[in-house]
Amino acid sequence: MDALTSILFVDPKHLKVSILGWDIEDALDDDLITIVHRDDDLGVYEFRVGELQAIVTVQVSRLPTSERAIYYRSHAIHTPIQATPYHQSRSTWDDVPYALHQAISSITDYYSDATRAGHAPEEAWLVRQV
Repeated sequence: MDALTSILFVDPKHLKVSILGWDIEDALDDDLITIVHRDDDLGVYEFRVGELQAIVTVQVSRLPTSERAIYYRSHAIHTPIQATPYHQSRSTWDDVPYALHQAISSITDYYSDATRAGHAPEEAWLVRQV
């Protein structure tokens, strides 16, 4: 694989371009999530986080005028180690796979930090977005 190939990945099945080699499978490759449902065509992904039973829904899509992407996530996370629920401050991402990765990891990272600090997971950690 040459340097350009490692920076730019083209998924021939869906003709989606991903910067830095991210694809949807990479984005979903997180040991802390269990996929409940996914619809790649609509960009809708439903999953559980760790031991929690609540289902988090992420809808991700490309902006019509660029390769940049946005996402909507059904829940924020608010663990005992956070002052407030975490909401992304960025409004767009480089591409769809990376946006999905950020939607997932911004929850699982805080979940992991809290459990490593000795906190038992609680359903209340997932805060429904309005």
